[in-house]
Amino acid sequence: MRQSPSGLVLLLTPLMFINLTLISCSRSAPQIQNYTYKLIYNETAGGIQEQLSLFVLAQDEDGKEDLDRLYIINDEQQLYWTLSSSDWLTVTKDNQLWVGSNSISMVDGHSLPRGLYRLILTDQGGDRAERTIGLDAPIQSRYPFPQLQIQGDNFTVHSAYPKNSLLCYDGAGSLIRRIPLTNLSGNLKGFNLAPAVFALALWAEDPEANLGALTKTVPLKP
Repeated sequence: MRQSPSGLVLLLTPLMFINLTLISCSRSAPQIQNYTYKLIYNETAGGIQEQLSLFVLAQDEDGKEDLDRLYIINDEQQLYWTLSSSDWLTVTKDNQLWVGSNSISMVDGHSLPRGLYRLILTDQGGDRAERTIGLDAPIQSRYPFPQLQIQGDNFTVHSAYPKNSLLCYDGAGSLIRRIPLTNLSGNLKGFNLAPAVFALALWAEDPEANLGALTKTVPLKP
């Protein structure tokens, strides 16, 4: 007579249940798969100030809603910045999520310290990913700060930067269009600007040095 395996089945069932329960409750740590940054010389009413544009390619198998905070830390100078999921900027490119900010700066308006920075990405469960990057941008650009002049329908750009673009803003200050320039002067009518365009600014970029310059906006006369 063959012995019934029912006792073995009863023994395995609780163990399988416990194992499946542990698997279903497991959490995945976030990952920083890549990063991109650019130092920006921003023209403001108080003068030209440095800002850092920094984004990380974030991944969390528990979903993007599980991502919580991004810390940018300079241990040598004992400085840190915190971006939370409620105030960071998100960019989706090729179905990949980038989170960060375009306006990381010093409170006193001084230059950002050069050197090593730690990036720490955390999720709701407290798991974290860490990566170290180096900010080695020059203290001063090798090019003079650019200028944008508008007279009527004509524009003139004074810039030695390799790449230049016009940025179009609406009345609320939102960027609605970017126009790469092949000529540093011309007539604005050739761009077929939308009626919503209220002001323009110049974005000048030095890709080799990983930095750019952003002028103040110039309102367009009706």
